[in-house]
Amino acid sequence: MEPKTPAENIINKLGGLTKTARLLSTDDKPFPISTVQGWKDRGEIPQRHWTKLIEVGREINVTINLSAFLAVEEGVE
Repeated sequence: MEPKTPAENIINKLGGLTKTARLLSTDDKPFPISTVQGWKDRGEIPQRHWTKLIEVGREINVTINLSAFLAVEEGVE
């Protein structure tokens, strides 16, 4: 089985593509599911979205650390 990418891990932690997009949406503007799908396909999330993803994770009691956005294996120095 292929290891999951940072983007896939974060999206899964937040409940999947649709839920992640919904969490990032505002009353004024829905966040495109296709954008979240693009992140998953590319395996990474643009840095400009990291803070918001950490915040929405906190709102639903999901901890997302900065290291989750990087392709860094735990315990590797």
